[in-house]
Amino acid sequence: MKSLQEVFKKTISFLDKQEFDYLVIGGIASSVLGYPRMTGDVDICIFIKKSLVRDFLQRARKEGFTFNEKEMLKKTKETGTFQILLGEFHVDFLILSTDFEKTALSRKQRVNIYGIDAPLPTPEDLILFKIIPARHIDLADAENIAKRHSIKLDKIYLEKWAMKLSDEAEDMRIYNEVKRLLKL
Repeated sequence: MKSLQEVFKKTISFLDKQEFDYLVIGGIASSVLGYPRMTGDVDICIFIKKSLVRDFLQRARKEGFTFNEKEMLKKTKETGTFQILLGEFHVDFLILSTDFEKTALSRKQRVNIYGIDAPLPTPEDLILFKIIPARHIDLADAENIAKRHSIKLDKIYLEKWAMKLSDEAEDMRIYNEVKRLLKL
């Protein structure tokens, strides 16, 4: 049986070997940039064309990952996401497509996690990644990251992107949440 640590290391090694541009997000990134918490999967933002996902999946299969190819190709087309498995753990992928996601990728930082260097977003970018979906756990992660990095956060960058994302969504929730976090 594989551990989450083993799945993480194998995933990062695979992505680096294949020379994909990506960011580790989700619970693992939140535990590094915020405060440690439990997570049961690996979450990755990846820069890949949807038309190349079939090739990606075939390469992943050769490395020992499993998945339902037909289902993942359909999911990629419909949602811009897909998933691969290693043992009982899954690795969730979000295909990078927005200007914000591309900017976050260009600002990535390499951090040693479980003995392997992995690309993480900056604290500011992870806060935004966490606020966008607005799930309870994501908002708690964003708050923890904001608290831990409060003195060092680039407030102008955060407010600029929060306003842009709120304008795109035609909903001020993202901007208002960033403003709240900056007061912590």
